[in-house]
Amino acid sequence: MRSPSSDRAQAPGPAAVAGALALGLVVALAPALAPGAAPRAAAQGSSDHGSSNTPDHTAFYAPPAELPAELGAVIRSQPMSITPSVPDLVNGGSLPADARRIMYRSTGAAGGPIAVTGTYLQPKVPWTGPGPRPLAVVTPGTQGQGDQCAPSRSMEVGLGIRTAPPSMAAGYSLLDAYSMLAEGFAVVVTDYEGLGTPGHHPYVNRDSQGRSALDAARAAQRLEGTDLAPDSPAVVSGYSQGGGAAAAAGELQPTYAPDVNLVGIAAGAPPSDMLGTLDRVDGGVLTGAVGYAINGILEVHPELREAFDRQLNDEGRRMLEVTSGQCVAETAFAYGLRRTSEFTVDGRSLADAARSEPEILRVLEGYNLGKVAPAVPALVLIGRNDDVVPHHTAVDLVRDWCAQGTTVELRTAELPALAPGLVVDHALPMLVERDTNARYLMDRVQGRPAPNSCGTV
Repeated sequence: MRSPSSDRAQAPGPAAVAGALALGLVVALAPALAPGAAPRAAAQGSSDHGSSNTPDHTAFYAPPAELPAELGAVIRSQPMSITPSVPDLVNGGSLPADARRIMYRSTGAAGGPIAVTGTYLQPKVPWTGPGPRPLAVVTPGTQGQGDQCAPSRSMEVGLGIRTAPPSMAAGYSLLDAYSMLAEGFAVVVTDYEGLGTPGHHPYVNRDSQGRSALDAARAAQRLEGTDLAPDSPAVVSGYSQGGGAAAAAGELQPTYAPDVNLVGIAAGAPPSDMLGTLDRVDGGVLTGAVGYAINGILEVHPELREAFDRQLNDEGRRMLEVTSGQCVAETAFAYGLRRTSEFTVDGRSLADAARSEPEILRVLEGYNLGKVAPAVPALVLIGRNDDVVPHHTAVDLVRDWCAQGTTVELRTAELPALAPGLVVDHALPMLVERDTNARYLMDRVQGRPAPNSCGTV
């Protein structure tokens, strides 16, 4: 059953459709634009980057030997230029904010102290609303697993391109950031654990990405030269992987970061059921993203290597090696539209193989959302025909949160299926509803009653 608010989702106009189609084409074909497009493994954190249009900030991304004890402590920051960018071009001007690259202390997937990088955006226009300026934490969608994929790197140039091995990273996190800036938020965009900094990025790990988001809020409020206050209202917004991270931040905040004045979250297309999402992406453009997830699991749980070795064939093990240094565009080029059954010893799908290994299943279920609920209002956005995150899993998440007393708005984008498996039907709701999260979250800052779909889903 749809929530009453789902009817507000509009049919896409020509510009939105063109944008989504362009996104699908870029994701699928971008690596072909670089010389030597055959995929090749790149060691995580390797310095063999060939020619790149991204400035070299190697020293900035290297954490100090001793990390601060305080969660969210700012380790270092530096001014950062962001040009050109998609939002600049779309809106006909420069980004209305001053940017800073930051490094801050967080807690990793394994539970120990880590350094995480990100980008802070201070609006150039003074805040005229009541109280201190609010802060929006933007949690990015899938970037990849190589260090060059970090949003703070790609946003600097708009489109980061490397030649050896070929790689391409789009700074599309600016789309969400720009919408937040337009509403008056200061913005911090987390790079997540292991993107830019040492170690594998633990892709879609609930605890890691939720903590990275919450500690980014803490770090932003401690930066010098901002107009934020220690009690500035904070919100978290993201789509796809970022939607899962926003949801995780909402679930973790009461226990991990009660000092963060969280007032709302907006989770677009959140992967809340890992096996359900794995079943859906199998055979689509994002098939290879399973490599990011397995690499991240093995980094945190090396004891599962034997279980994965029982299930993966030589091609599956090669897939893990190749994807470990890639961004999403080249992963889509290398493994898009393939079936995960090609990577297993007995021809089963990877989802079915995981179901047969109790220890792997236990870890994957630990990534799922909905066992606890945010203590603040939440928006969940999902496309009816999303070809990456099944619609019903988002509905189940809303029901789980509602049952625990959270006020949740379910917004279903009633868009036709245009190109199943090519990520277009996943991307369209993000583009059509580009400003929805920002407006919903500003309403929470201003204390307006939150829409509630509980009881109607």
